[in-house]
Amino acid sequence: MAERATRRQERATRYERLEHALETAGIDGDRFVDHAVSALSEVRPWIVADPATQFSSDEFEALEAGGLDMSPRRLDEADPIAETAARFAALLADSATSEEVATLLHVTRARVRQRALERTLFAIREGDEWRFPRIQFSGGAQISGLAAALPALPRDLHPVVAWRFLTEPNVDLEIVDQPVAPLAWLRSGGDPAAVAAIARDL
Repeated sequence: MAERATRRQERATRYERLEHALETAGIDGDRFVDHAVSALSEVRPWIVADPATQFSSDEFEALEAGGLDMSPRRLDEADPIAETAARFAALLADSATSEEVATLLHVTRARVRQRALERTLFAIREGDEWRFPRIQFSGGAQISGLAAALPALPRDLHPVVAWRFLTEPNVDLEIVDQPVAPLAWLRSGGDPAAVAAIARDL
């Protein structure tokens, strides 16, 4: 009984932490949950707990001989699928609609959609709509130079990978001998061509 109460308390504490994190980030909780459920429903069917169930014995032995770890995933192992789904949900929850971006940039919605297709805006297709992560905007405009760098990203790059590329320090971009993220590089007035060159190799 006491153990069950402890588990309930731990679960409540986790939900409180999530609620606080979303509130601090200015992200609507219901919107985040909707996106998280959608993301999980897309990725969960593809999870394979035991690779042995996916191959013949000959194929399995050949892959293992090639150096691949074919052991079943342990319950205490990090779950990259869950992490990606959570990041994707956060990215969508903290994004703007075409109408919001049109208002921000003082252009028409048609122009916003055109720029999404040109890939000069960081855009994610969600059903029939485009979503635009807010990380690319600052001070009522798109971060200077980003429009020139974005088209260099591979077309099939997952939005979460693109997000991480833009927001995590890169050893090829330095300010005062310190690696900085591409967005920080561009905010500081760095050359977009340097970001584009790295993006092409992703």
